[in-house]
Amino acid sequence: MCLEVPRNGVPHLAYVEPRPDDRDAHGNLWARMTRPSASERGRVIFDCMDPLRQRECMEGLLCQVCAKPAETDAGTLFVEWQRPAEQPRPLNRITTDAPPLCRTCLPLSLRHCPFLPREETVRVLLVRKSVLSGVSGTLYRVSDDLRHWIPSEKDTYSSFNKPRYPGMLAQRLYRKLRGVTVLDASNLPSALAPVP
Repeated sequence: MCLEVPRNGVPHLAYVEPRPDDRDAHGNLWARMTRPSASERGRVIFDCMDPLRQRECMEGLLCQVCAKPAETDAGTLFVEWQRPAEQPRPLNRITTDAPPLCRTCLPLSLRHCPFLPREETVRVLLVRKSVLSGVSGTLYRVSDDLRHWIPSEKDTYSSFNKPRYPGMLAQRLYRKLRGVTVLDASNLPSALAPVP
């Protein structure tokens, strides 16, 4: 990592050897991941999400399990869960970092995802519209000698509606969910077939 001073004069975190896809359309620097080749990839690991896969699925509304389009004519499926002692969020106030799911992979995800420990805390949502809203990641501060970046805060959220943090290394992308309806996972509407 290095300190880069772009044309606007505001120093920010950068990679020593930058790549074209290091930054998103909002200028956020993304954590890099080394991915195995397609032939070396295996089964889905439900207890972790690779930042690049999460970003791709959130940007393209792709299913987090199979990476195929999750959007249908009826809307897009998302799963929301409550953490212990957390109140349910109003349906018009949900922002999520969990990518959508397709109808085919929803039961698989509900069965195997360790973040969904109790059925009563899980809500399956049909979302008519969702918009990218921000990123979260590790916030770094520059050392006094301007030679190093030092981690200062983890899991910091940066909204796309506000100036971005120049010292952030993004790891998750968020969407605001609008037009939300709670569904019964065991009785999904037939209109949730994939868009051709």
